[in-house]
Amino acid sequence: MRHFLSQLEKFFPLLRNSTLPAFLFGLSLLSFYGGSPFEAQSIINLHIAFCSLSLLCFLILVYFNRNKPSFFLLIIFSSYILINYLKNTLGESSLSSASYLNLCTFISLNIGLFYYLPEQKLLTRQSVYILLFLFFEYTIGEHLSRAGISIIPQAEFGSISGLESINLLLFAIVLISQFITSSLTGRILDSGLFFASLCIGFGLYYADSNTSLPLFFGTAIFITLLSGIEHLYQSTYKDELTELPGRNSFLLHSKDFPLKYSIGLILIDDYERLSKVFGRQGINSLVKMISQRLQDTETEAQIYRYNDDEFVVLFRGEDKKSAFNRVEQMRRSIASAEFMLRGYKKPIKLTVSGSVSEKKRSDANAVEVLVRADKALQKAYRFTQNITSQA
Repeated sequence: MRHFLSQLEKFFPLLRNSTLPAFLFGLSLLSFYGGSPFEAQSIINLHIAFCSLSLLCFLILVYFNRNKPSFFLLIIFSSYILINYLKNTLGESSLSSASYLNLCTFISLNIGLFYYLPEQKLLTRQSVYILLFLFFEYTIGEHLSRAGISIIPQAEFGSISGLESINLLLFAIVLISQFITSSLTGRILDSGLFFASLCIGFGLYYADSNTSLPLFFGTAIFITLLSGIEHLYQSTYKDELTELPGRNSFLLHSKDFPLKYSIGLILIDDYERLSKVFGRQGINSLVKMISQRLQDTETEAQIYRYNDDEFVVLFRGEDKKSAFNRVEQMRRSIASAEFMLRGYKKPIKLTVSGSVSEKKRSDANAVEVLVRADKALQKAYRFTQNITSQA
């Protein structure tokens, strides 16, 4: 029963972060099935909206220097242009041509590749290499298409509309992989890009319709834009791992702190050694469990994840003595707990060290209070760990 609940809990972030992308995807389906065929002027308006939205999305993502949604946008836009070019030049035979089959194969592979692209800044040397790879990829595809050779041979298992059978299977594998990943991570960007890929799949499946491409690809662009912006906001002001407010939130909220308050600083002992022993995934799981334990112990104060190994606790209206007792209680709660990590049969014992500092009249801002708490913690840390000190 406990295992079932733990697995079910993983889907809650997916459901929470998928509401808007799922709504937009559903709206595009209703519009397509309920409104097709659209009038010629409506289709032209959809084309204009797609190009305008693509430009807006590109400018925003480049401004914020985000690589993953930017390359996703590039695939959507370039695919849209190339498919329309093939339909205009080859006419009714375009969807059965080697050019279209190769393009569908590249689209499936690329959205799978860029979905798992490590997130970093867009303007890097790695991005240049990716652009060169795409240029080389489409160059190879063009030469094969001119020779009438498709990368994946046709296999007729019935009418598959705009997606040939094996390409449809490949696309389905990519979508299943994305769905599993977004379910496990619960990150809004992963969920958004999954629904954007789903829109691309429907756009290709109904590519023989003049409505499908601008409608579904436009929805994919819109979902990519919204999920990219929301992810940027979440990663800036909220810690994705623990879902606690982050460092930027602390600095932003500090101007609204009351006249009287105390700040507690909690440091995970031996964090670097733990990272080497348990690896990235293991330490992330431990940090998440420590965070949950702290929140269960201290239900009134505001907790921030300030650094990878540090938590900051704001005690509104509390003096140093009262805050010290509450931080000490949090420290003891961690020390007495046993943490079970997947792959390890024995429970893991962890400790944290804490420090408390009270707001003084001479303090210009909350950072000075925090710095004083950090100095007290570092001073005590020279001699021992698993202890609470006060400035």
